[in-house]
Amino acid sequence: MQRKVEVLIIGSGFGGAIAARRLAEAGRDVLMLERGPWRDTLPNRSLGIKNRVPLPQGIKAYTHGLRCIGSHRLKKDIVLNKRGFIEAYHGDGINVICSSGVGGGSHVYAGFMDRPLVPNYWDARHPGLCNADMERYYEELLSTYQARPLTPQDQVPNSIEHTNYGGTLSCLGHPAVAFLIPEQPGQPQKRVDANGLERWECDMKNNSFLGSPSGAKTTLDFSTLWPAMQKGLKIEAQCEVVGIRRLNGDPSQQMRYEVSFRNHNTNTHERVLAEHVILAAGGLGSVRLLLKSRDVNGGLAGMPRLGMRFGGNGDYFGLWKENSSKDLSKGMPIGSPFRLKDSQNHSVLVLRASIQGIDAIPMPPLLKGWLRKQSVIIAFGGDNNTGTMSMHNGRFRIAYKTGENEIYDQIANEVANIERATSTKVYAPRNPVTVHPIGGACLGASIADGVVGANGEVFDNPGLYVADASALPASPGGAPSLTIAAWSANVADRLIAALRERDAHQAASGSQAESAPARQGA
Repeated sequence: MQRKVEVLIIGSGFGGAIAARRLAEAGRDVLMLERGPWRDTLPNRSLGIKNRVPLPQGIKAYTHGLRCIGSHRLKKDIVLNKRGFIEAYHGDGINVICSSGVGGGSHVYAGFMDRPLVPNYWDARHPGLCNADMERYYEELLSTYQARPLTPQDQVPNSIEHTNYGGTLSCLGHPAVAFLIPEQPGQPQKRVDANGLERWECDMKNNSFLGSPSGAKTTLDFSTLWPAMQKGLKIEAQCEVVGIRRLNGDPSQQMRYEVSFRNHNTNTHERVLAEHVILAAGGLGSVRLLLKSRDVNGGLAGMPRLGMRFGGNGDYFGLWKENSSKDLSKGMPIGSPFRLKDSQNHSVLVLRASIQGIDAIPMPPLLKGWLRKQSVIIAFGGDNNTGTMSMHNGRFRIAYKTGENEIYDQIANEVANIERATSTKVYAPRNPVTVHPIGGACLGASIADGVVGANGEVFDNPGLYVADASALPASPGGAPSLTIAAWSANVADRLIAALRERDAHQAASGSQAESAPARQGA
């Protein structure tokens, strides 16, 4: 007999985790499937989480760094380690980096929790949604994760104010960050809460793209999913969904979808039936799964706008050869945004990322010393979402043209001006690399211009929802984590309200049916 669940959530990043917690706290029956494992961090050890897998720290950077490599040129992905950390996808015109593990992208994000740079981002997207509706979620989530801007009193090493080339670079402000900042600068201490959760305050050395082993960075596994588990959420890690099939049986039956997945723990194929399915496998994973389920497996139909309006948030990455006299590996994983003084590229944000976690990685000492003097330059500002995602002969493909997105011309100009003004050099790949894939299953007013409505439900597949970055109607410009979380909270709350209304209706109908014989006998 197949398992049945009221709500099945696929993926555990900002889209899945936020929805899972709200639904579990509302008393709903929720199962989460996550293709990656629990990561071995201090918080997870202190909570007694079993079957933990190392972060790509030290020598594990070589053995657990990459999960898989994908490309439309390959018949199928090259899987290097099913318990690996990063998925790298080579697209036509753009490259995408995604993470894998319980907690999703929160393990690789910089802790930034910022609102969209686009003014009135949510307005005019759908008649049932507006910016004012979403603002309460932003405020709530910032409070939940105790995110705050850094201040001079935090004495963060290598802040932009102290590494601005004598004022050549201008700081654009300080976004809120979800980090445990030391109460005594430079003296990180271990903190233990009432539930026995252990975390270290940030040591300003190793909490970046390779994960946060100390728990200084607020990741979703211990901060959101573990509390949800105490309310009944069930999580099955290392279970990779491979197909979704809409059931065409009796409409009176509650179960509407059959979800197939590969259980990497037992190396078996399994299935689960669900009344509601929330897709939150990320901006790459969710659209790819929908396309495969529709175009390859034949389990879904419709969704004429699926795969449209894909974007990379204008992301740009390059090695910044600064040859600094400072050890730039110390500090926050990413510093505050800046631009060149008197820059005319007002849509561009530039950031310096520290090359952290290198101390324990086996490599020649001279190379380590050289890397400490360099950094990674990051820029973004939102693109036009002109890319597409599709299936061709069973192969997933992303097609993207930087020439259709003027943000890249502005970034190229800004970076070139920074190089000249600072006498440094930036080395970047020909095609952009994004860690923020956006769109492909976008919010719209109807099936004519979108895939999902204001409640996140797919227009022509009732009971199927999209709660992650693939549903965002446009690139937010800044770091999208908080915006994804706000969207997920909106989707979850609307589903909870609908389920409660249904339960109340069924209860009332049952009471009327029970009282009918008594009225007839009277």
